[in-house]
Amino acid sequence: MSAESDLIALDDLPSEARELIARTENAIAVARERADARTGELRGAAEAECAAIRDRAEAEVALVEQAATRELAPLVRELVNSLRKMQEVYAREGKLDEALAIRARIRQLRGNLLGVRTDPGNLTEFTAHEVGRTVLFEVVGRTDGSVWGTDAYTADSRLATAAVHAGALREGERGLVRVTLQDGGEQFYQGSTRHGVTSYDYGGYSLAYRVERV
Repeated sequence: MSAESDLIALDDLPSEARELIARTENAIAVARERADARTGELRGAAEAECAAIRDRAEAEVALVEQAATRELAPLVRELVNSLRKMQEVYAREGKLDEALAIRARIRQLRGNLLGVRTDPGNLTEFTAHEVGRTVLFEVVGRTDGSVWGTDAYTADSRLATAAVHAGALREGERGLVRVTLQDGGEQFYQGSTRHGVTSYDYGGYSLAYRVERV
């Protein structure tokens, strides 16, 4: 039988047959809608659960990293101090290649053992998912550059300048600072003048950070 004859046959169905088919098709559509809604709920719940697990894991990892840093810091500090004294001796003796090699090794050790990073300029590389995380940076204090906030600074504030404003470093001083990422979306950033640096007011900015001397 051709497709055309099939259509003709459907048109010739009795009214009760057409009503039965319509009710069935409507019931199928309703069931599919319920299934789609339930599928969406399950997927949403699964995504929320995964996000919660990820957040808990990141928080626990941050705590472990902080504990490890506190444990290693005295050992690394003692090693670095010893190497610096050695570096000064070589520098006084005019052995600049050896002194420079020791300085490079000091920076490498601090990076490898303590996870110390070089100054990134600002903290915009981080995201709101990393709130609560602490990171160590080697920074040279500056009084130029834009900074928004007091104590808590917007992520796009210059780290070296915020460190001076917060009292963690002096201008021109090289040192280690600990940065703690914070949720900044709900707070107003109040500007102020401290230690030769003027910071500015700002409204909501999703990510903030605090900086302190190590």
